Amino acid sequence: MSSMDIRKKGYRIGELAHLAKVNPRTIDFYTREGLLDPLDRDDAHQHRYYSTAALDRLLLIKHLRGRHMSLAEIREHLKGMQQPEQREVIQTLQSLCQQIDSLHDQLEDVMPIAARSDRELLMGMTVEAMQKVATLTAVLTTLLT
Repeated sequence: MSSMDIRKKGYRIGELAHLAKVNPRTIDFYTREGLLDPLDRDDAHQHRYYSTAALDRLLLIKHLRGRHMSLAEIREHLKGMQQPEQREVIQTLQSLCQQIDSLHDQLEDVMPIAARSDRELLMGMTVEAMQKVATLTAVLTTLLT
């Protein structure tokens, strides 16, 4: 089987383990526990193939285990992510994050302009203040003489 055929099928367990930096037995365990599902199975060669989504899921499981979550808690968490309401919330949050990033980029574009405007405003105020001081000085000089 060529590497192109393998890519079409997905990642073999060893590849998935390497990418996620886990032991292949860990993947076997999560598969038996129903936390990971193979994309395809090649019974003739006894290979299981996993999708990119399975890699993402495995990385999430690894992260949650690192936070000391039990398998039951992880199972519930994963089940919750599959509910339509949760997906909608996740999509909304992703959209909001993109909007925030866009606004941040716009703010970075505007900040130099605002800083320059502030300097010009300050300089204008300084000139105006100096003119007032000069006028007051002239008035005081006139009054004192």
